[in-house]
Amino acid sequence: MLSKFKCAFISLLAAGLIFYAGTASFASAWNEPATVTVQVIAAGSPIEDAEVSVGDQSDTTGHSGNHVFQVDKGHHTVSVTDTHGNSDSREVRVDPGEIIQVTFDLGSAARPASGDRQELTFSKN
Repeated sequence: MLSKFKCAFISLLAAGLIFYAGTASFASAWNEPATVTVQVIAAGSPIEDAEVSVGDQSDTTGHSGNHVFQVDKGHHTVSVTDTHGNSDSREVRVDPGEIIQVTFDLGSAARPASGDRQELTFSKN
């Protein structure tokens, strides 16, 4: 009789530990932050120093045109403004632990012509 009681107790204890371990890992994953990578390009090239934001967090893009944010689950507004004043934004929804990339292609307006302005003089021969 005592042996059956011990066996039942150990079985219930093992089942409880398995349930607890599963619940603890689920709760941990539920609170895990999401990752939003913002990429800013123009005419196929990365845009450095563009101001990017996700929700109330903001920073600038690096040489690669990217910036990574850690955010809570839910809906967020992702926006960008480059150094020439071109801007764009969009809404995203992220789940806990999710990793998403949001790419903004600002087009040729973000890549104005560069170089020195030269005056050309033509003469009639």
